[in-house]
Amino acid sequence: MIRFCVVDDHEIVHDGLRAMADREPDLEFAGSATTAGEAEGLVAGARPDVLLLDMRLAGGNSTDTCAALSAAFADLKIAVFSGYGNPELLEQAIRAGAAGYILKETTTSRLPDVIRELASTGSYFDPRLASGLLRRKASAQQPAFNERELEIVRLIARGLDNHAIGEQVCISPHTVKFHVTAMLRRHTLSRRAELVRLAMDLHLIDETR
Repeated sequence: MIRFCVVDDHEIVHDGLRAMADREPDLEFAGSATTAGEAEGLVAGARPDVLLLDMRLAGGNSTDTCAALSAAFADLKIAVFSGYGNPELLEQAIRAGAAGYILKETTTSRLPDVIRELASTGSYFDPRLASGLLRRKASAQQPAFNERELEIVRLIARGLDNHAIGEQVCISPHTVKFHVTAMLRRHTLSRRAELVRLAMDLHLIDETR
């Protein structure tokens, strides 16, 4: 029996994983938490084989949480559970001791096999991300945001529209839109708010702004 837990601030994620485990005779949903602060207590009490850890959590930094849990529980297989398929986030997770990186778009029919692979082989990284990481290393890819783009993302985080952003950085609203569209396309995102969340995950802008 493979025991797994999840740390995610969305109860619907907990419910979905619990329902999935109920359909799999060799998987046991051993518990859940919603904040980084609850993660260590959850793992200490439930002693899961696998932990799914959301990249963004209230009450603490997920990367720090991953590193602390990896150090405290040597046999635990931690997989970052994220909606963002960004090679930089993958690198952060690996440096923090993560044994895997699972995209939240992974289907519930595929997820049981992913958990089994984590438990049996000790690792699982979404193939799309793994190939992206290799391309990044091979081509010495530029940072997620250049200086101008990061300036625009900071202003988006403050709630400014394209016209106001253009006034702040002395470019036209059309040019602002061009930069935003380019960033969304490059990071395979669909909304401006997701650019802000990505920059926060990469610790490029402060959560408090």
